[in-house]
Amino acid sequence: MQCSRCGKEAVIVQPYSGVALCAVHAARDLEAKAKRRIRKCGSISSGERLYVQESFGPESFALSVLLSRILAGRRDVSLVSDPSDATAVVSSETLDSSACCFLQQIISGTTPEILSLPSRKVLDPLAVVPRVEVLQYARHHGWDGVDDRPRLSDPFTADICAFLEHFSVDHPSAAYALMQVWDALPQLYLERTNHAL
Repeated sequence: MQCSRCGKEAVIVQPYSGVALCAVHAARDLEAKAKRRIRKCGSISSGERLYVQESFGPESFALSVLLSRILAGRRDVSLVSDPSDATAVVSSETLDSSACCFLQQIISGTTPEILSLPSRKVLDPLAVVPRVEVLQYARHHGWDGVDDRPRLSDPFTADICAFLEHFSVDHPSAAYALMQVWDALPQLYLERTNHAL
């Protein structure tokens, strides 16, 4: 299959958009989505101190590459090793893991977690990118590890993630829809609460 942008050989097809992308355009697409997500989360301000949550595997590698490209040439932003020193936390959660987390919270009935705004700025640039695209991005930038997805220790969470993965085969935009709802709920709740007062 050919890339929808340039005609070269495609390495990935996005089932939610029908677009086929070569390695270069897939990387550009991921970076564009991640930058939009960062802006939606409050952007990276001058003087920002970022704490990057460590994880293993392609997600962490992809995030480090992405941050190095976004922060290239910026001397007004620093990385810190202690989360208590940070003004913002950067997460490597992908669309898959984020949507699964939200669905778990809904089914578990953990309303406070769903409706509360974070106590500090959280930047999750990969939360709008499917894991398979994050993996492709990591490989494009030199990651050659084994894609050994960590096993979920909680059977309940594992079942929910398996259900969502299976459901998304026929409904590829399901995870995106869940993330849109999750993003909107805290602000809607806050507005309704303030209006009621």
